[in-house]
Amino acid sequence: MSITTLTVPRSLFPVPCSLFTDHCSLITVHCSLFMSMIDARVIAEIKERIDIVELIGRYVNLRPVGTRWVGPCPFHQETKPSFSVNPDQGFFYCFGCQAAGDVIHFYQKINGLEFKEAVIELAQIAGVRLTQSQVPFKQKDKGKRRLCLDLNSLAYSYFKDKLRSQKGKIARDYLLQRKISQDMIQKFGLGFSPDEWHGLENHLKSLGYTPQQGVDAGLLSQNDKGHTYDRFRGRLIFPIFNLSGQVVAFGGRVIGDGDPKYLNSSETPIYKKGEHLYGLYQARRSISQKHEVLLTEGYVDVIVLHQYGFTNSCAVLGTALTGTQVRRLGGLTSSIVLLFDGDEAGAKAALRSTQMVLSQGLKCKVVQFPPGEDADSLLTKFGQKSLVELLSKARDGLDFCLAMISLHKSPKEVLTWARGFLLSLRDISWRAYYIPRIAQTLGLSEQELRQSLEEVRGTGRQVQVSDAGQNQRLSLRVGPDSRDKEILTFVICFPEYIPVLAEKNIALYLRSDWARDLWEKLIRYDSDQVLSRLDEEQKAFFVRSKLQQKDLADNKGARLQEYMDFLGRENRKMTQKNLKMALTRAQKKGDQQEVRRILTLLQETIFSS
Repeated sequence: MSITTLTVPRSLFPVPCSLFTDHCSLITVHCSLFMSMIDARVIAEIKERIDIVELIGRYVNLRPVGTRWVGPCPFHQETKPSFSVNPDQGFFYCFGCQAAGDVIHFYQKINGLEFKEAVIELAQIAGVRLTQSQVPFKQKDKGKRRLCLDLNSLAYSYFKDKLRSQKGKIARDYLLQRKISQDMIQKFGLGFSPDEWHGLENHLKSLGYTPQQGVDAGLLSQNDKGHTYDRFRGRLIFPIFNLSGQVVAFGGRVIGDGDPKYLNSSETPIYKKGEHLYGLYQARRSISQKHEVLLTEGYVDVIVLHQYGFTNSCAVLGTALTGTQVRRLGGLTSSIVLLFDGDEAGAKAALRSTQMVLSQGLKCKVVQFPPGEDADSLLTKFGQKSLVELLSKARDGLDFCLAMISLHKSPKEVLTWARGFLLSLRDISWRAYYIPRIAQTLGLSEQELRQSLEEVRGTGRQVQVSDAGQNQRLSLRVGPDSRDKEILTFVICFPEYIPVLAEKNIALYLRSDWARDLWEKLIRYDSDQVLSRLDEEQKAFFVRSKLQQKDLADNKGARLQEYMDFLGRENRKMTQKNLKMALTRAQKKGDQQEVRRILTLLQETIFSS
């Protein structure tokens, strides 16, 4: 069936300005992400050179079943072979936990790396050369980073040696007093800095490095007169690793009297404390397998948690939880359990952290320790069962926030908090879930809460919902419906038809924000790039769709025509709706010439149906 195209004045289509604002924002975000990406040809070459079955087989006991390879999933605890690798299409998929992706995403997920880190490591494995323009930092910065990594590695060895030396006895006695096992000392690479002003400095000098290089790496300090000296003196040393297993910084706890009690490395080209988490490197595999992370405060707390079997634990580094840290955890799991002290300071910290986790779209639970206890003291005194019991009673994150707000805030502050929380949500569609719960618990009117969001100007995140009917429609747009899934499966299997459907404005007729977001990514990135831009749910959907390619291939022409007919009908409906709205306005103004012109256009659309 042919589609009749009408040329209708732009003024006849009163589309909300926010639609164009949001679209422009999407373009800006996508462009900035695209410019920062590693060359797609490099990614394609890596995937071509690396055998996905051979690489995954290093981590999973695979066996052949027809054209696929199957085995137990490494990302959740199971014994049945629900994990499948399809070498022909280059994808893996777990029918249990829905983990999915290509060889790069498997390596990224199993090692807890960021995408670019996984690409760089796999490029080395595959023998693919990365040029200067294909690495995620400038050459000058690369030199600084390399120097900092080298110096931190040397300091790591130095501190470990000192812990084993005669001078380290005071630190070993302290660890014995804290009941830290030798296994944990080895696992976390603990060390010791003697109470000397120039011990590490002289060691680095003997290896050919300058004091200024030690300062730049965060290992030495410099006073106003330009004199340099060891930053860590008389302290138990806690190395901080990135997800590639490289030491990027240190934390030090004073042994005996002295201030500050804890001291961290200064920020360097390789270390920003708001980006890293202590113990995440050691916990990454356990987090992926258990689908949950325990997030606490304090180096020793993390070590003791691991010692008692809670190996999916890590901690923030002397600062409030940041969005970057939450997103890093989100690459490993969608569920965060916050462990905080039961005092007022702990409650406030838990509130801030819970808000941050929820705003990034992750599930959150909160555990508060009994008064005077923390993870270390609780486990040391009462054993593993004590924490297991607390975890079983963990509070839902949003319920915890609402209880805290209700208890400590005035009515005006309650509304301010609710509005601020809703505006902080990374995805505007999540408001449909949160608004009813917040309004009911805090005794607010849903209508007034939405109106207060609409009144916020200049944020670029205005709510377009103003009544209960609109809210009902918004609720329906949170997840993909069957028509959206059907169309998206088709274009994932046959991307050559994306331009045809894009020309027919298919994005206007996808009913869910989820589907529209996936469509945006499909049209902006090619097949080698798109997986790195999908969230976990979209990635699983993408791979499931690819697995249907052979079944859909026989009648893809008929399906395409079905979608084109659907779009033709929807286009005509939208045109007629907008023409009728324009006709009403022209009639109210008494503009008879405009009325006749619109009636003619309306008649043409009816006859073309």
